[in-house]
Amino acid sequence: MQRNFIRRVVGTLCFLLLILAAHAQKYTVTGGKGTPLLAFDNKQPTSSQFQVYLVYGMDNVEIRYTPTSGSYQWYRYKTKAKAGVGSDAEKISSVQEGSETVIRNLEEGYGYYILEDDAYSKAGGYVWIIDYSKYVFEATSLYIDVQKSNCGKMYLGGDVDMKEMRYYDPSGVPGILKREFDVTYQTMDISEDQTAYLPKTVTDTVEDIFTVGIEAPLCDTDVTLKGDLFARHFGVEKTMTTGVYQAIAVKVVLKIDTLSYTNATNMVAKGDSLSAPVEFNFKAVCNTPVAAIFKWEIYKKDGTEGKGTKVIDFNKGEEVSYIFNQNGTYTVYLSVSDRTAQCTWEPEDPVTINISDSFLDVPNAFSPGTSPGINDEFKVAYRSLTRFKCWIFNRWGVQMYYWTDPSQGWDGKKGGKYVPPGVYFYVIEATGSDGKPIKKKGSINIFRSKSIDDEIIEE
Repeated sequence: MQRNFIRRVVGTLCFLLLILAAHAQKYTVTGGKGTPLLAFDNKQPTSSQFQVYLVYGMDNVEIRYTPTSGSYQWYRYKTKAKAGVGSDAEKISSVQEGSETVIRNLEEGYGYYILEDDAYSKAGGYVWIIDYSKYVFEATSLYIDVQKSNCGKMYLGGDVDMKEMRYYDPSGVPGILKREFDVTYQTMDISEDQTAYLPKTVTDTVEDIFTVGIEAPLCDTDVTLKGDLFARHFGVEKTMTTGVYQAIAVKVVLKIDTLSYTNATNMVAKGDSLSAPVEFNFKAVCNTPVAAIFKWEIYKKDGTEGKGTKVIDFNKGEEVSYIFNQNGTYTVYLSVSDRTAQCTWEPEDPVTINISDSFLDVPNAFSPGTSPGINDEFKVAYRSLTRFKCWIFNRWGVQMYYWTDPSQGWDGKKGGKYVPPGVYFYVIEATGSDGKPIKKKGSINIFRSKSIDDEIIEE
């Protein structure tokens, strides 16, 4: 038991020593103005690790390393470190200071590394040095490139000096450090309830801002550029602001509200069709005043190819209302353009609305006051009736009731009192969603229990 415990302790100590040795093998870069910046790290194990450091000026720049072997050698290379065709690695001198080996009088634009026991497997990694003072971002003017900017992107332009900061990894593969800039500008974003586009300030960090562009703003704005971020690290950051850019990008959220529609219990549904008449309000929630040109179109399919027959063409305003009172399939199209008509927004798919054909069915009996909630009201079953009138008469032709809303009915009363049981007559005049008149007449039987004490009137 004790022997196993000692083994575990020894194993743990060895593991910790290995970790400490690995940490000790890392390069330390110092010198120049301020603190050198680790700008790139391939995050590989120590022997293959490749890092790019930026320094500001080469004064007193040095690299330190703690070797784990008594046999080591420093090298530098211009394009390729590892042995083989194209390698230009050369030995360089170093000094020993305590447990560390140090190289000085470095030149920028070179990679530096150390080999222990003359083995690449025991390399301490590779460090490339760039003197950022030679590559500082300079700009004497900054503007928005309106010729290049489009509905999706806004591009910056200017009188800019931005040299490439090139490096080569140990295998000779070239790379370029990407510069990052902070850009601040105004745009708009849809509100949480999607009822309006609201102003918004955006600050993005963008690589290669003069080539990749930024998301097109939804309102007129200037753009403030800060950077690059390497310059910020060394305290030489530039800040510039453009003139005001007239936005052209358009974004829209299409809102559809039902203004009037009856969903009565006696309405007979038909698939996903709606019962006429139905009034809809269509509203384009968008980034006004950039979004300024609106075109609404509603078509009714007529069996031919294409959109069908146009029933509305409305070219003004952010919203439009329409009453669908004829059966058929309708499509609602919307396009919204900016003030200059350079950018146009259209939905991926038009809105489709189905209006059902007409239906009317009349019951032949009901029992008011007998079983509340069960067949105690005379109501027609219907859908898509754009006009409705119904009269109830007794056998002597006296009008008992009259109504014009098909969702309503007759409770079997006249003057607040139940009429006697027996046969009554109805007359219905209606108009269907196809525009054709509907006329129905017939008899209706009222059944009532003799136990009901309500006063019954006779006519």
